[in-house]
Amino acid sequence: MKALVATKDGQGGRKSDFCWVPEGEIVHFPFECDCDKGNPDGRCGCRRSMVGLECSQATTTMKVSEVAGEKRGVFERLKKHYREGWKMGEKEAEKMAKDELKDLVRLAAAFPLGAVIEKRGNKFQIRKGA
Repeated sequence: MKALVATKDGQGGRKSDFCWVPEGEIVHFPFECDCDKGNPDGRCGCRRSMVGLECSQATTTMKVSEVAGEKRGVFERLKKHYREGWKMGEKEAEKMAKDELKDLVRLAAAFPLGAVIEKRGNKFQIRKGA
């Protein structure tokens, strides 16, 4: 399955970079607050990062990779994230996981394998110089 995973490649290309996710861990969309008023380089970092599916930490650089396993496994991990982390009921967690997985697969498909990606608000783009 093609997915976005955490990478340290390209780190330091922006002063606001960080990577607290283990290399190669699948990432997903973060909760985004409004404390930085839409500024991707604000203090919070939620408008420029993705979150590790296992560690729940964030990174500003992601790489498009082929990952082992089926979509079902990622779906189950997302569902667990919503059930345990967000205390959602079974049906709500399933819907959130299904919708997010569809968006994650579509996002990864939009870029070539090996590309280092950055998030700038709602826009994803190839990291220059990576």
